[in-house]
Amino acid sequence: MFENIAGHENIKNILSNNINTKNILHSYLFIGEEGIGKKMLAKEFAKAILCTSENNKPCNICKSCVEFNTNNNANFNLINEEGSAIKIEQIRNMQVKIAEKPINSNYKVYLINDAELMTQEAQNCLLKTLEEPPEYIVIILITSNENKVLNTIKSRCMKLYFNNLDNWNFEERFIRNYELQYYMNSNIEFSNNLKIYCKKLKTSYMILVVMIGERIENIVMTLKNKNQLFVSLFKKYAIIYN
Repeated sequence: MFENIAGHENIKNILSNNINTKNILHSYLFIGEEGIGKKMLAKEFAKAILCTSENNKPCNICKSCVEFNTNNNANFNLINEEGSAIKIEQIRNMQVKIAEKPINSNYKVYLINDAELMTQEAQNCLLKTLEEPPEYIVIILITSNENKVLNTIKSRCMKLYFNNLDNWNFEERFIRNYELQYYMNSNIEFSNNLKIYCKKLKTSYMILVVMIGERIENIVMTLKNKNQLFVSLFKKYAIIYN
């Protein structure tokens, strides 16, 4: 399980054990700096929870997995900020949907990205759901700043700390950990993740783009052997300032 995600072995083992033992908790809090794979692992975990296969979750074959991979799984909801914050109205709308039982599944999964962006009112509203969640609900919160998340929320979640990966291996950290294929049909999301990656490497995104000669998104979309060739291009043209 989670073989395609590099690093974070302890966390992957915990989540795998939760699924294999059918001991899935109602709330999780993924904590760590930006760009180290929290959201990707959260989505894979959500997909595994909803997968209807008896083995090898997520199977990527069952109806639930297929719908998940095409962003059409009614039992999965992703909540992002609107403007610069996650507002109380968004949490209230989530609570209305939570009251509806899952469709052809034992679970409904809600993923709150950048949970630190929730307003105080939104966090207090969410707390009510965390205190008495329906048996079929799983809520995963992701944050890069746990200090901005209420202690009362943190105390009701399993907290999982994602460690920084200091050995920056291009293929493992970018191709595998970000799962490049996830971004093939999302130029904006791909571009944003590339910018984060370049920032960590102290590499100029614009220099990289100019030197390659085209927008990174278009290159990746048109490469026949996308992963291997992109790695070689990145190694060749990226300027790293130590």
